[in-house]
Amino acid sequence: MSTSTSSSLTRSRSADLLALLGLVSGVVSSTWGQAFTLTELQPVALVFGLDPGALPIGVFYGIAMGLGVALWARKPWVAIVVLVITIYAWSAAVHTAFRLQRTTDEDVYLIAASLCAGAVGAGITHLGCAIFAPELRRPSRLILTCLVGAAAGMLYFLGMRKYLDERLLYVVWQPVVAYVIGLGMRPRAPSVQS
Repeated sequence: MSTSTSSSLTRSRSADLLALLGLVSGVVSSTWGQAFTLTELQPVALVFGLDPGALPIGVFYGIAMGLGVALWARKPWVAIVVLVITIYAWSAAVHTAFRLQRTTDEDVYLIAASLCAGAVGAGITHLGCAIFAPELRRPSRLILTCLVGAAAGMLYFLGMRKYLDERLLYVVWQPVVAYVIGLGMRPRAPSVQS
């Protein structure tokens, strides 16, 4: 397969590519994501407002989204920008969940935390990708991503209540949100060279 063919395929199947990368990230997050408690990560985690144990999950998903958007945009540096924004999106989702859940064990707070954290993480990730994909700037695309993120965020509630394995949140939320974002990244017409 030639470079131009693979590049064309990447741009025409961005939703599939992002979903695949999101699935890999979700599996890695669920298996190793919270296993890293390196104190050396503390300064980096503080930059993102996270505990060092929560940082790797954001990094894994950020790498997946950054790589997917960079391949789509054909600009390697895009990966770094999307990586950083996605880690901040993860941090915002974590903080949203903790703030809304409060210190009570009531279902209403946990449901609100699940829905809002899923929407916040998805929305900020979407906006980070929209910097490079103008098609994502349409309000309807952002709303769809937030709704899907909120729905998948309910896995947090189900995991906390032990109806499902808590790690399923990463394996489902990450590829589903990535897929919906990828749906809005339309292939561009090939440039005409004179």
